[in-house]
Amino acid sequence: MQRVTPIFLFVLFLLPVLAQAEEDQTSGRGIYDKPYLKGSGGGVAVGGYMDMELEYNPQTGYSTFDQHRFVPFITGYVSDRVTVSAEIEYEHGGNPDKGGEVKIEYGVMDYRFSEKFNFRGGVLLAPLGRFNVLHDSPINDLTARPVVTRQLIPSTLSESGMGFHGLFLTGEESELDYDIYFVNGFNEGIINEDGQLRIRGGRGSQKADNNSDKAVVARAGFSPRLGTDLGVSFHSGAYDNAGEQRLTIAAFDLKTTFGALEIQGEVANANADIDRDMYATAAEKQLGAYAQANYHLLHDRFLDGSVVTLVVRGDWMDYDTDVDGDSETGLTLGANFRPTEETAFKLDWNRTTKTDVFGEKGDGQDRIFFSFATYF
Repeated sequence: MQRVTPIFLFVLFLLPVLAQAEEDQTSGRGIYDKPYLKGSGGGVAVGGYMDMELEYNPQTGYSTFDQHRFVPFITGYVSDRVTVSAEIEYEHGGNPDKGGEVKIEYGVMDYRFSEKFNFRGGVLLAPLGRFNVLHDSPINDLTARPVVTRQLIPSTLSESGMGFHGLFLTGEESELDYDIYFVNGFNEGIINEDGQLRIRGGRGSQKADNNSDKAVVARAGFSPRLGTDLGVSFHSGAYDNAGEQRLTIAAFDLKTTFGALEIQGEVANANADIDRDMYATAAEKQLGAYAQANYHLLHDRFLDGSVVTLVVRGDWMDYDTDVDGDSETGLTLGANFRPTEETAFKLDWNRTTKTDVFGEKGDGQDRIFFSFATYF
């Protein structure tokens, strides 16, 4: 709704007046708890990560190297309260003529009034689910990202906008955090050339909105103890040029640990208004999820600080919940070796099975990955 814009402007100017300034107690907030990004009160910190993979298809015999990502981080500590941070992503070598891409994944300014209330504006990592914010390859135990976080969320979802975030300590070990931003939102590209709802294709422009409606994206996370995090989030706004058709995505995410065992997953649901005069068969609803278990073993067996992790993940994505077809499932088994916490060598096997719009189930497609990823 276009009424969102004046409401946001009112909140933007009112809340800083009400916020009580206090000593800077900056928590990680996702983008600041990266290795080598340390310091405050002036100066610039740099870091980054890279990954590379060898992909092999057993059915066809095809194999390829992919220098998938090289991602520098830059953070400037302007003052005790003002921080500017950016992540510049070079994908597939960065050369557009050879299928590469260069983009700002995020570029934000934070003004900290208190730990509970902070302003953030710029190119934002949308807090839609947990994975979209915490997606760096070195912290993920598998090479390929979950299907639901690539297609329905879809990572990496970066949007121009501004809003607020904060953190409340609710007990000796528990805490509650929130993010809420007003952004340009998705565009008409969520409907592909075949008239299908494919949300990834509708990630909006960071330069200009295609309508006057501002989308809202928000997440609330609760951590009852160290190692456990639960989150609920949503993204809602008009996607069409006229600003009349809405897309709403809701997600729930979980990550928890039980000794050496780590469990994580997300489930997301999308609802889209569809102009039936233009798209007779496009889906109105999509639903997807993934569940993953990581088991850590052989700590310090090979090197000080090293660990081996065994991983299993199940993927499920229904591109149209009103029909029996148009879906895909996946199973991934993997193992990785971390000589240090910041570096991982990964070996994964993935099988994906797709069902077409007519309900016909295809043969499973296998992929084998050997990859490495490291912060620097």
